[in-house]
Amino acid sequence: MKMTRLLFVSILALLLMGFYGAPLQAQNATQGSGMDMKSMKAQMEQMSAQMDQIQAQMKDTMTKMAAADAAMKSHMETEQASMKSQMELQQAIVNYLQTMTDHMQTMKKDKGMMNDQKK
Repeated sequence: MKMTRLLFVSILALLLMGFYGAPLQAQNATQGSGMDMKSMKAQMEQMSAQMDQIQAQMKDTMTKMAAADAAMKSHMETEQASMKSQMELQQAIVNYLQTMTDHMQTMKKDKGMMNDQKK
């Protein structure tokens, strides 16, 4: 989620630079020598190319983010399965130790009965 916000803030900054940077350049150019239609057309084409480049970068970034999200989801599922397996192993050990304790207590009782019968 933080990565998505960071991406959108970065994209917004690039777009703002593109929108606010280009008009300032156009304003400076018109104040100077008087801008003709050819140079305006060239500047518009340059702005269009910049927008296309920004859109391509955004698409690439979104693709990378989707892949990162999928990898993170897979990692989290693996971690969850590992934790579940570890808990099951711990429960099996506890059960085994309880069985051994019960067995030892039974043997102790049986030994006590045998000693009582001998007397």
